[in-house]
Amino acid sequence: MEGALHAYDSIVRFVRARFRRTDEAQDVVQDAFLRLTIASRRDDIRDPVAFLRTTAANLIRDRVRADGVRAIITEDDQTGHIACPNPSAERHIIGHQAVAIVEAALAELPMKRRAAVVLSRIDGVDHRTIAAQLGISMSMVEKHVRLGLDHIRRHLAEAEERP
Repeated sequence: MEGALHAYDSIVRFVRARFRRTDEAQDVVQDAFLRLTIASRRDDIRDPVAFLRTTAANLIRDRVRADGVRAIITEDDQTGHIACPNPSAERHIIGHQAVAIVEAALAELPMKRRAAVVLSRIDGVDHRTIAAQLGISMSMVEKHVRLGLDHIRRHLAEAEERP
């Protein structure tokens, strides 16, 4: 038993190398030592370090297996709440229609207003840079973006009202 205590650090390294959750490595090692203590009361353990390594490996296997079962049970419980990462065909069509409406609304805007909206909302350019590129003031950029977005919102609202 005394030899096993000197091997504590090596058993911890052994467990950490095989177990992804290093935060639980200490727990596995303690469980292995507990089992060694119990087993040594009943039987003579010739190689306590080998016993600890084998026990730790089995404990890791048991925990991984239990986690897999828990994951399956949790997944089954949550199945009705998991959203599909891909949009439905209907959602896909609605998205394409919305893009077409936005493109049509943008096409109706005056050139600088369209440029301000596209640069700001699609390209993510800041208002100061847009002002410099378009040769207008920042307050004019803000006005163009606001009016352009209002125009697009109106088109989208009108499209929703149509059957």
